[in-house]
Amino acid sequence: MANITKPKINLGGIGLKNQSQGFFSNLKNSVVGLFIGIAIVFGACWLLFWNEVRANAADAAKSATELTASNESSLQNRPVWTKGALTGTSVELDQFLNRNTDKKYIYLSRSIERYVWVENEKKTTKDKAGGGTETVTTYEYNLRWSSSTPNSSNFKDPDARSSKQNPAEKPDHNGFTRTASDLMIGGFNLADGVSLSGARSTFKPNADNIASGMFYNGNYIYENEKTASAPSLGDYRISYRYIENNTNGIVLGRLSGNGDYIIRLDFKSSGVVKTSSSIFRFFNVSTIEEVTSILQSEHKTGKVVGRIFGIIFSIIGFMLLFGPIQAIAGIIPILKKITGKIIMVIAVILGLVLSIVVIIVANIINSVIALIVLLALVAAFIAYGVYKGKKNAETEPAV
Repeated sequence: MANITKPKINLGGIGLKNQSQGFFSNLKNSVVGLFIGIAIVFGACWLLFWNEVRANAADAAKSATELTASNESSLQNRPVWTKGALTGTSVELDQFLNRNTDKKYIYLSRSIERYVWVENEKKTTKDKAGGGTETVTTYEYNLRWSSSTPNSSNFKDPDARSSKQNPAEKPDHNGFTRTASDLMIGGFNLADGVSLSGARSTFKPNADNIASGMFYNGNYIYENEKTASAPSLGDYRISYRYIENNTNGIVLGRLSGNGDYIIRLDFKSSGVVKTSSSIFRFFNVSTIEEVTSILQSEHKTGKVVGRIFGIIFSIIGFMLLFGPIQAIAGIIPILKKITGKIIMVIAVILGLVLSIVVIIVANIINSVIALIVLLALVAAFIAYGVYKGKKNAETEPAV
């Protein structure tokens, strides 16, 4: 067993494919794209609205009660949290790890990558006079680490099908996730399906915890010494994520009706618009305040990510809406480029404006106070309009 250096990537062959399309074909595709754009814009609006009103798991954590042996009978079917050591029957170690180690795991996830030929497709489209286009597709074949082995017979380049053959996979060289089925914490049984994602650690191989005859470098285990520095076609590298038995932490969920298990907690959002979600999760922390902070941070991050995706989809949708205009302008290539830039600017402006409006409207509708204020303003505006109408009618001279 030894510590070895990092791998290098080898380049493979290249294949080419040309494809031309005329003006009417591009126009037809742009019209189809227009309808797709409409769907994308509506989908973006729904995503942005849902993202603003979705349920926050931090609220569920705040409403949960600490579960102990003394109050168990009064908390059935209610949100609960409990702390202690997460225990269970240790999972079986595989052939790449030292099975005689003192370390015991209740969760073990194995990822296996293989050094194989991988096909990459790149397309370059050029405009032609008269509104047509020519697309050149390039197929590159590289040796790289991949979690799956591509079937060489499906490569687009006929020459690569024979010259870039990936060997068959070895038996028992696949990824897996093993979780103890009898998990407990603080003396309470956990139902199946508890999320352990926040407590997983990256396995650090060393001379004592890997099997005899294996080699390691960084977070990877190799079957031969040269694989890391000079991998060969078909070589493997293995990595793991784990949770040790007796890991201390907190579980957030719901106590079952009979009190036998902690199970998944279903909860709703606190705003006017009710959305549903659920949580059943183990946190490797010591206080419920830390759990709440983690969930609140995740909710805020998710909201930012949702807004970014919503804005991007809105812009893409508006660009597709203007596709037929760009296709017609394509009769003159230089005009198509100018039109494309103008459409991009317009799409960005419309996408941003629409997204901001949806975000504001969603927050107003979802807030009780803001909704009451809005309804009051609408009512006042209507009442003022009725009042002005009556006053004008009274002051009009009789005919």
